[in-house]
Amino acid sequence: MSKVLSLIVVATLYLSLAPAAAEEIQDATIAAPGAHSVVMENEHVRVISALASAGHKSPMHSHPPLVLISLDTARIKLTNSDGTEAIVNLRPGTVLWIDGSEHSWELLAGELNAIVVEVKSAKPAMAEGDAE
Repeated sequence: MSKVLSLIVVATLYLSLAPAAAEEIQDATIAAPGAHSVVMENEHVRVISALASAGHKSPMHSHPPLVLISLDTARIKLTNSDGTEAIVNLRPGTVLWIDGSEHSWELLAGELNAIVVEVKSAKPAMAEGDAE
């Protein structure tokens, strides 16, 4: 294959893959509408109902800072956009503050039934040692 043809093939492959790599992580209600639905929104908050049964896998998506209130029992494997994983056990009445995040999740057991309150004016907490 000539050098010019090789360069054209490499450039075509690069350009076809570049848009996928540059895509932003989608909002939860767009990436996983089957598990996330908006129940109320105003200029201060967006309230999402999160519902899923065991085995459900939610693709990578994003949330601004939020409060999660669990209404049922669930065991979830969270995978952050950097590849780190965590197991989260929810029980009825569990309340969590979560700084803005990009993650996917898999419901390992139980039923996810949670209210998610995204706080539009909230800023993620600063990491320990960060200057203001």
